[in-house]
Amino acid sequence: MTAEGAKEFEALEAQAAAIMTLFAAKGYVRVAPAFIQPASLFLDRIGEKLRARTYIFSDPSGQELCLRPDLTLPVARVFLERGAGAGVSKFCYNGPAFRIQAKPERLRTREFRQAGIEYYGARGIDADLEVMALTLDAVRSCGVLDFTIRVGHIGLVRALLNALDMPQRWRDRLARAFRRQAFAQELEILSRSQADRAPALPETALSEDGFLAHLDAKAVPFIGLRRPTEIVKRLQHKAADVQEPPLSAETVRLARDYLATRGDVDTALDRIASLAAEASLDLGPVMDDARALLDGIKKLAGCAPVVFEADFGRHFEYYTGMVFRIDAAGVERQIAGGGRYDGLIHALSGGACDVPAVGAAIHTERLLVAASGR
Repeated sequence: MTAEGAKEFEALEAQAAAIMTLFAAKGYVRVAPAFIQPASLFLDRIGEKLRARTYIFSDPSGQELCLRPDLTLPVARVFLERGAGAGVSKFCYNGPAFRIQAKPERLRTREFRQAGIEYYGARGIDADLEVMALTLDAVRSCGVLDFTIRVGHIGLVRALLNALDMPQRWRDRLARAFRRQAFAQELEILSRSQADRAPALPETALSEDGFLAHLDAKAVPFIGLRRPTEIVKRLQHKAADVQEPPLSAETVRLARDYLATRGDVDTALDRIASLAAEASLDLGPVMDDARALLDGIKKLAGCAPVVFEADFGRHFEYYTGMVFRIDAAGVERQIAGGGRYDGLIHALSGGACDVPAVGAAIHTERLLVAASGR
């Protein structure tokens, strides 16, 4: 629902003003990142699916730019530019984001608006709960009371992968792919025989010069969003994978049983603890932290259902801990979502700054539809 009419725009502006006032009252400073961002900021960090849905172009100097597909990364860039020092920083924002849609829908448009918060500098669950509480306050203050909170936990996934027997490279690969279908596909690939995982290119193509020479010899034009260096690195990983034995049937079964876990918070977490105990796996303190966090979310939710889905991830690859979405009755797509992303600032700063972070974004057009009942 792109607000092209005056009536829709005024309603969205009024709603956004109320949300921004709420955020500001809780100590969040408003920022307004540029619509146009360096393409590299997103392409290296948002994952395959959203990479293909990002509007990318070049300016006359040849610099590769993009229209921001979300606001978390641009706000993180503002945080770094302001001198990401010690202590806590809290920002809020409201504005449009842009994504290519193969089939645009009324609530899934190429241009859409988000209002959100980003909390930098705190690792404990108190920050997660503050972001969740403020998101719920914003949703409720706009008149939406009938909703469901769906929660996952990337930290639990990583703890499980760390406890399973596999190369570290495969753990990272599975963690990056942690979304329902993509994770299952990676599991299937890594359980294949070594011969079935062999790269289709000759060894001479496993360097950047060799790869480009191979394309030239085959008269294959180099197009797409990936740089040659990145492609070659992936090919080298595939070649290394051939030397590794496939994942065992037991490892694949455990991972699939984890993925299948869903339901109310207590039942789902008990099931995960049982799976770990049966396989003599130690998930460490992550399990206790997840229980405490999800108990806190249940209290914040009040009468609203909280559903834990072990296979719930987000399209952006930078999330590391709790992830969530809020679904409103009568609206087919989520009205809000977010989670913890402790490694993002470290990655954006080239390792110079390691600051934990958690945030959330509200799809304000969908929120307006849910509030109006139309």
